[in-house]
Formats: sequence, C-alpha cells, structure tokens
Amino acid sequence: MASILVLFASHYGQTRAIAKTIAEELRIAGNEVDLVDVRRPDMPPPEDYDVVVLGSRIELGRHAAAIRAFIAEHHQLLCEMPCAFFSVSMAAATPGASPDPNGYMTALFEDTSWRPQLSAAFAGALLYKQYNWLTRLIMKRISKAAGHTTDTSRDHEFTDWRRVRAFARSIAEMTMVRVREHLVGAPAHPSSGSAAAST
Repeated sequence: MASILVLFASHYGQTRAIAKTIAEELRIAGNEVDLVDVRRPDMPPPEDYDVVVLGSRIELGRHAAAIRAFIAEHHQLLCEMPCAFFSVSMAAATPGASPDPNGYMTALFEDTSWRPQLSAAFAGALLYKQYNWLTRLIMKRISKAAGHTTDTSRDHEFTDWRRVRAFARSIAEMTMVRVREHLVGAPAHPSSGSAAAST
C-alpha cells in the first residue's frame, strides 16, 4: 500500500470530477489517497507521500497558476519522486486530437523544467448552465470556432471516463513499482529501524 496525493485545480468542477475518479481507482487498487484542491490553505506537504498526481484545467491557454506555483515550490522533490500529471481542456475533445493538444503539457513541462513519469490530456466539459453571461458568450464563440456544440440550453460533457480510469490504473502500476523498490531497500532487520523513507 502506498500513500498518494492527488492535487487538482478546477474552476467549474470537471477537473475535480476527473481527479475524484482517479483517486477512487487508486483506492480500489489498495492505496491510501488524499484528494486535495490546490487552493486549500492547509496544503499537505508532498514529502509525506510516495506518489504525487497533479491535475489542472486549461484556462486562457494555460494551466492553473496555483499548480504552476506548487511545481515551482516543490520542484526538487517532484523531480525525485514518482509523479503523474493530467490536463483537462476542450482542445482534447477535438476528434483526432494529439496526446498533447495545442502543446499545453509540453509548454508546462518546459517552463517548469519538470516532467512527470506519466501524463495524459482529457477532454473537459462545456458547462454552459454554470457560466455567467459573459463567460457563456465567450465559450460559445470559442466552441463555434473549434467545431463544438453551441447549444447553451444545457451542459455538455466530453470526458472519456474509460481513459481516465485506465490512466489511474497506470498510476497504480507505477505505484506498485515504487512499493517494491521500498521493500527491496528496507533494512534487513526491521526491528532496528524503519523502512526506507520516501524520496
């Protein structure tokens, strides 16, 4: 069993829902998981975990500033420990979209000089009913240009939940490798000391 931090930045709730699904799958795999909003004031330190999963929505062409700040603050640690990252955008909903639509993740990884072991881009949602009138107008125009629905009478979800769960299982597999490494590196006589600490 490993300890995993799933940290997310969400605006209208779709990234939060994806993070929650990932956390649930990781718990099913037997891990202890903390699901945390990056805006939480009492942020748990990443050094308390074996694995860190970060997720962010795309807004105005960039990942959340709070996620970028978290990576900058804990850069050395995140470079040394197993990490996964997921990006949520409507660009990923375009048929035939690349694994990194619009290069959003590449830009983040280059800007922060950090690259996780696993990464994925997921389609988000058009939550027209939740937007204020100005955001609804802007999103309708953007959606029309991108070929997405402009029906503002209801919300539209594009997330492929099978892909989300598959990504979570990949994280679980990576975590199992981490646990095995800990067991191999544990002291020969547990009574004389604790198991190897997380990096």
